[in-house]
Amino acid sequence: MMRRIIFCEDDPVIQKLIRTALRNNAYDVVVADNGADGLILIRTKAPMLIFTDISMPVMDGIQLCDILKKDNTLKHIPIILLTAASQREELLEALSHGAVTHLIKPFSTQELRDIINHLLP
Repeated sequence: MMRRIIFCEDDPVIQKLIRTALRNNAYDVVVADNGADGLILIRTKAPMLIFTDISMPVMDGIQLCDILKKDNTLKHIPIILLTAASQREELLEALSHGAVTHLIKPFSTQELRDIINHLLP
């Protein structure tokens, strides 16, 4: 069974890092440029894991967390926040909106794989 992961990330450099880090693994990686597009993908693609940047255009990661946690069909999916190290206060607030953990950018491909391996069966 293919394990689908959705990433909501607007930075093309981080998008490339994600795709590179996970291309040789048994993951179906889907990337959205913002939270609104990510929400559509989440509702239609049924991921096992969601990564979302806190700061994005259209819909940010906190808004996305709030919507997902209120949806009975989606609230069980673990959410990992992606954030710049300078956004610590924003991160603490975001974690209170239902995310299970965070990953500080820039992150290594190994850090990304470690979190995924920890959270996915």
